[in-house]
Amino acid sequence: MITINTNKGLIKTEAWEDIESRPGFVKDLNPKDKKLDSIIGRYIFKEKIRCGLSNCHTQHTKGYVVATKDGYETNIGKDCGRTYFGVDFETLSRKFDRDVTEVENREKLWSFNFQIEEIEKRIHDIRSSKNGADWVQKYTRPLISRNKGCPDEVVGRLLNMVKTRTNLLTTQRLATNQEIEDIKAIENRKIEGPHYIEETVAEISGVEALYLENDLRELLVIELGNKINELKENDIDQMSFEELRRWAKWIGTVENTIDNSVSIVEQGKRLLNTSNLEPFLKIIDLKKDENLFKKFLQSIN
Repeated sequence: MITINTNKGLIKTEAWEDIESRPGFVKDLNPKDKKLDSIIGRYIFKEKIRCGLSNCHTQHTKGYVVATKDGYETNIGKDCGRTYFGVDFETLSRKFDRDVTEVENREKLWSFNFQIEEIEKRIHDIRSSKNGADWVQKYTRPLISRNKGCPDEVVGRLLNMVKTRTNLLTTQRLATNQEIEDIKAIENRKIEGPHYIEETVAEISGVEALYLENDLRELLVIELGNKINELKENDIDQMSFEELRRWAKWIGTVENTIDNSVSIVEQGKRLLNTSNLEPFLKIIDLKKDENLFKKFLQSIN
């Protein structure tokens, strides 16, 4: 791939012939009587290209297209540039790379800018559709927030399941005498006092929707919605190099954030299925808490 930086923007081509056919391009440039003026392009190929300096001609896969003060052009590798043009080449190559990065990032932002309306619609549909992100967010928060409509016993269990990254709802019961004897025989150890056995009550689907990194408000409202609004308020053409780099990096995450949000919504739907959450009734001790959780389950429907 060859990238040429022109006054009209970046020109990209795959054909080396497009470089050799440029006016002023020479394959044998003598660096002794030429003064480097600018770097106008860079290239990277799988096959090797011969250096255009008459006293070098080293084969290389990556290099630059340079222009001299008197209007000639040729191609040189990075090592050749350092050797024959020294500090001038180092300075110009860094400037060229920075300029190309700036142009590419500005083009990315303008391209994204034309897609904003479509992206905002996608976000709106994900949030507002039946049992969409807003619905999932509304009914999953009480499951991990105390005093928000779910018994503390349920909230505590779910917070622990989130912490340990497990979807197994378990309970403990006192081991029988026979079970204690069996454990002693198998593990060859002495057991003193009461011994408890942990049993699985149910496998709860969609617990991943409660993970901290899967907060749909954080993803869709703050990370996408607020950032899009901020970008719309900025003048892309006036952005600095650092601003362009920061926004270009963010743009690269947008599709993944949207896809991830869609997946989290599906996890949330599985979690908020009444039959999926009913097993928590088996671990609730107090009647008032049982009634409170039944009320929450009814509110989901």
